[in-house]
Amino acid sequence: MTEDELIAATLAGAGRLRRFALHLCGDSATAEDLVQDGLIRALAARRELRDPALVLPWLFSIVRRSFLDQHRRTEHRARITEAKLIPSEPTTGNLEVEILERGFSDEVSKALSALPEEFRTSILLCDVEGFSYQEIAEALVCPLGTVRSRIARARAPRPAAPRPPPPPPAPGPPPPT
Repeated sequence: MTEDELIAATLAGAGRLRRFALHLCGDSATAEDLVQDGLIRALAARRELRDPALVLPWLFSIVRRSFLDQHRRTEHRARITEAKLIPSEPTTGNLEVEILERGFSDEVSKALSALPEEFRTSILLCDVEGFSYQEIAEALVCPLGTVRSRIARARAPRPAAPRPPPPPPAPGPPPPT
């Protein structure tokens, strides 16, 4: 794949890559950095792309690896994915674009951030980005069965928080004899 073809493919999927990066890190500036870093890495490694038809899943895997590398380097800080998303862009006048740019509701974002990274990534690529299980396996460099398992586990209901035990009965008068 030529450099121009790779750049064209990246530009065509830039919104999806940015949204994916945003859900990984929770910060729009960091998401932009991840996508840029991903493009730089992809350009340097473009000869390693086995199937040009799978360029988008390949780019997603590079962005994901960039995130994991960055996360490992800054592990001493609080979990990045728990940061609140604050929209900083002005409205576009197009509701669909604004919804896609701003992401999910707080409830969905909270549920996603509670998932382990492997489950969250798999479910985002499947349910948000519309990738097939095979494309996800290619992007995450793991077996197809692992992808199926992660998605099933991510979709499984989570147990509710345990309830505290009821208070002991209040002492009352002694029973009549």
